[in-house]
Parts: sequence; structure tokens; C-alpha cells
Amino acid sequence: MKSINDVVIERLCKFMGERNLTQYKLSQLSGVPFPTIKSIMQHRTKGITLKTIIMIADGLGMTPSEFLDHESFLAENLELE
Repeated sequence: MKSINDVVIERLCKFMGERNLTQYKLSQLSGVPFPTIKSIMQHRTKGITLKTIIMIADGLGMTPSEFLDHESFLAENLELE
């Protein structure tokens, strides 16, 4: 079982790789501060807010629904405690 943060990081890596984006460039595109992006990617962030997901998705040129549309985000696949 993975945490929500783990799945968000996997999705970020996938989409950043497809778009050839650095963490810094994603920060610029999304408006999420670079230290926040870096902290997320280094597994130092305890809980990623919906606001951050929305801003990151926008920076990636997608909707939050598209970002979250993966079986990894289904409750039965997550460690929710």
C-alpha cells in the first residue's frame, strides 16, 4: 500500500518526464513555490493539499481530475490511516 503522497510523486514524475520539466520549471508554471515542489519530491511533505494539486495540475496543463484519474488513487489502493 502506498500513501497519497507517494502516488502524487509518481504522477508528478510521470507528467514532468513526459513534458521534460524540471522541478523549478514546474514551480514557475504552477505558481507553487519551488521549496514546496522540492519538499514534495523529496518525500518531506506530510500532506499535500488539494490547492497544491490544483495548482500543479494547472501548471502541467491539465485538470485536477486528469491528474487524479488513476487507479492508484482508489481508496482500496491507498494507505489512508
